[in-house]
Amino acid sequence: MKTKKIIICGVSMLMLSLAITSCKKSFVEITPKGIIPVNTFYNTEIDIKSALTGAYSSLRPIYNEQYGFGELPSDNAQTYGESEVLYGEQDKLTWTAVSTNLQNAWARFYATIAYSNIVLDHVNTPVMTTANRNGYIGQAKFIRALMYFNLVRMYGGVPLVLNEITSETQAYTYNRASDQEVYAQIEKDLTEAAAVLPASYSGSDIGRATSIAANALLGKVLMFQKKFTQAESVLAGVAATAGTLLPYDQVFGLGKDNNRDIIFAVQYLGGGFGEGNTFARSFVPQPSGTTITAVTGNSNNSGTKDLYDTFEPGDNRLNTAIGIYSAGTLVYYYAKKFVYQSVGANSEGDNDWPVLRYADVILLYAEALNENGKTPEALIQLNLVRTRSNLAPKLGLSQTDARTTIYHERRVELCFEGERWFDLNRWGIMVATMQAHKINYPSVNGQIGNVVSTLALYPIPNRERQLNPKLTQNPGY
Repeated sequence: MKTKKIIICGVSMLMLSLAITSCKKSFVEITPKGIIPVNTFYNTEIDIKSALTGAYSSLRPIYNEQYGFGELPSDNAQTYGESEVLYGEQDKLTWTAVSTNLQNAWARFYATIAYSNIVLDHVNTPVMTTANRNGYIGQAKFIRALMYFNLVRMYGGVPLVLNEITSETQAYTYNRASDQEVYAQIEKDLTEAAAVLPASYSGSDIGRATSIAANALLGKVLMFQKKFTQAESVLAGVAATAGTLLPYDQVFGLGKDNNRDIIFAVQYLGGGFGEGNTFARSFVPQPSGTTITAVTGNSNNSGTKDLYDTFEPGDNRLNTAIGIYSAGTLVYYYAKKFVYQSVGANSEGDNDWPVLRYADVILLYAEALNENGKTPEALIQLNLVRTRSNLAPKLGLSQTDARTTIYHERRVELCFEGERWFDLNRWGIMVATMQAHKINYPSVNGQIGNVVSTLALYPIPNRERQLNPKLTQNPGY
């Protein structure tokens, strides 16, 4: 599904719900030009589909930069040169409550939630088939859950907005829900979505959220809460649908989107329509000029030698995942898995961003089994990923050694995909890992900041707290 882009007005936080009733759309005629009673539109199935298209489209700018929050602060990635201006705070762990990137991320998450809420609040008004109605509901709940999962991992408890906001007064009445309340809503949305969504699509609908995607995300959500018994059951069902994993080099690259290893991905469309990604521009080393692609890179999300060194000898994922460019005495490691040579000078890439992959699910399943004391069964799952990567299987490990191996496998398998920082935090090893990284692999652009446990959550953006004083700040900011 390569959806057309719906443009969202740039406004703050919960007011994005209001903006959706007043912004111009690229291909949808929406009559209201301000805050007016919503019962004057969303009266047809096309209106509902358009709002859902808006939700999907609004994922593009989010995942075009999500690596900056899930990867760049970790030991996997760093910035170089001019990109220090844009992402230096995330690279050096020196972000603050006034960081523009954190404000933009917050606003984009709530914009997408607002689209989802519009679908859910109005889907029962138009005449349509039950199957179509259930499909819209399931997809909207999946997208809303995905956004709240990003929010709760980044900020902890956040305002839980579950209906369309129709007035400015209403927008600023929300307090922060607890992280437990947010997780409970995510679980509810995903469980309900999985019950009504199809397991697959065909034709132009390929790429939409499926029941498998809803269950895969649910399994991950449960793992982040350390609900290992529940997670094992859910992930087992998803893993059973995987089949044989594709070779790693067949998962990534131009023309390989929506392959059988992809459970859910954000769909991009190159060609100068404003719907492509900027992965090449973001990931290619700046000193390389146009020798790697037609785009001069910004080195926003360069790899580290730490990451490169952690790959085992013979791991055939390395050459697909990481590219190397040498400039004098400097060696640049970059996210080759998201860069292809034919990206045009307009910087718009066509390849999608994988949000959920089967390898991710299988490794989470292995982790759940191991935490539940089923290490032999866990190793069977772990080795599905290892042997597909030309590595010898792990046999006879203790629970502790299996845990360490699973952690390593997730790092190399999912490198650059926005998982590492969140994994480090849910495992409780962020401080120790980043302190060791700081000592053993100092950045060429200066040392990272003080590594403390409060960095596990980003600060609530100051602008949001100024607009809504009910929002409390996270510790340490």
